[in-house]
Amino acid sequence: MLEELLAEADQNYDEDIELRRAERRRKAKGSFAYFCKTYLPQAFPLEFAEYQTALIDVVSKRTLSAEHEQLFKSVIAKTDHDFIKMPNPGEQLEAVLDIEPRDHGKTTRNTQALPLWIALNFPGEFPVLCAASKDSATDMLDAIKSALEDNDAIIDDYGVQKVKGNTWSKKKIQLANGSAIAAVGAGQTLRGIKNKFQRPTHVICDDLLKDDEVESRTQRDKIYKWFKRVILNLGKGALTIIANTIMHPDDLPSRLLNEIAEGQLENWLGLRFSAVVPNENGDALQHKDINEHITPLWPERWSVRDIIKKARDLGSSIFSTEWLNQPLSDEERKFHEEWIEYYAQLPIDVMRRLKIIMAVDPATGTKDGDFSAIVVVGYDPETGVYYVLYAWIERKSDLQLAYKIIEVFKVWKPKTIWFEDVVFQKIYKKMVAREAAKMSIRLPLKSFKGGNKDLRIQSLAPYIENGVLQFKEEQTRLVQQILNYPKDHDDGPDALEMCISKLENSGGFVGGSTVGHAAVRTIAQKISAFTGGYR
Repeated sequence: MLEELLAEADQNYDEDIELRRAERRRKAKGSFAYFCKTYLPQAFPLEFAEYQTALIDVVSKRTLSAEHEQLFKSVIAKTDHDFIKMPNPGEQLEAVLDIEPRDHGKTTRNTQALPLWIALNFPGEFPVLCAASKDSATDMLDAIKSALEDNDAIIDDYGVQKVKGNTWSKKKIQLANGSAIAAVGAGQTLRGIKNKFQRPTHVICDDLLKDDEVESRTQRDKIYKWFKRVILNLGKGALTIIANTIMHPDDLPSRLLNEIAEGQLENWLGLRFSAVVPNENGDALQHKDINEHITPLWPERWSVRDIIKKARDLGSSIFSTEWLNQPLSDEERKFHEEWIEYYAQLPIDVMRRLKIIMAVDPATGTKDGDFSAIVVVGYDPETGVYYVLYAWIERKSDLQLAYKIIEVFKVWKPKTIWFEDVVFQKIYKKMVAREAAKMSIRLPLKSFKGGNKDLRIQSLAPYIENGVLQFKEEQTRLVQQILNYPKDHDDGPDALEMCISKLENSGGFVGGSTVGHAAVRTIAQKISAFTGGYR
């Protein structure tokens, strides 16, 4: 009797365990987020952002609901809404172009969790992973194999998937439930890739171009052709997922976005996310807009403070590219890195003959406003070269800026200190003069009326390109603002142009010829003096 009761209890216990397993599998099949939290908790310690769960829902159902369309448009700049397209009536999505910022979980989510979820919950499926290199592809598949071989939660609920007789190699694994997963590197031959008689059901591509290849037009063309010729021909009806960060305005995801907008790629969904959501008008934020009022795309991972720090640490160029997915195109660039010339320590005789002036571009004083900039330039009348002797670009209070102005003046003794006219008259003139007077210093302060700031800053281009405006290597923030103009802060370039303009109009050299105040009346003439017209 006792033995029968124990046997019945064991049976009930086993049935209860199996019911719980079945319930977990049921939930996991219907919810990618549940699958990740239950079976891969260490890889997903944070809650998913809304856009992430919506992405997986789109992938699993291969359609775009009105609800998800509205969600995506709320976190994507309105200029990118043309890429968010519904599939044709009665048809499924053929591809999802998922462009996300760095460190937003796209690689772990798309190359580890997603293929596991597909292969385990939908027996017979065959996802193929594509990486930038053969080694990266091997690493991706190794992570999946490790989960299938060592993850107790997966083994307990889905059973042992590595069985004798099935392929379990560096390139491909066959699961006991009939699914398979393969991984390849960009550029590899994939013709005829199958799981028995089945072609791939999902093709998941992750950052196909290496960082050191992105600047090469040849490499960009090579990957684009390989993607079109090989990836898009892997399997009829396969869903292609391209998870990428835009690294260049002409890279693969950028080209695909353009083709989606032009209607060349039907049933494709293009989603370009930024680490910060657009403003209330739907406009994309740039590096110079990053302040305490932003809204992070994934606040559970990146707080406002984190984003601000990251923007400052990386600088405009890298942050704009890898976190905002807004790389500066060649057409947008007004200045090029190869133009920048640096000088070493100037000889004493050169220093003695320099004509030195200083310019200040003060911020408004608000916490999230622009930087304040102080630039000192020396002009050598014998060579016609302008040297940036000193550049200081910081966020400081009004009083701190006043002290800095006095400090810099004492070091460099410029003939004149030029200020932006409006801001100077309203905020700084009396403060700076008063603080200097306390030290028995009379500052040669003058206000600057410069006209169109954009044209003034662009007028620096021929000076820099022709090597007659040179910098010190430690002036990184100034050089960065110049190279990233107009997407970066312009405080430094503005102060620099004030110096050049005033030195030039007092009798500087242009292209080896002395040019006085009357000779250079407009910015257009100033540019033509070098190049015959701005290019």
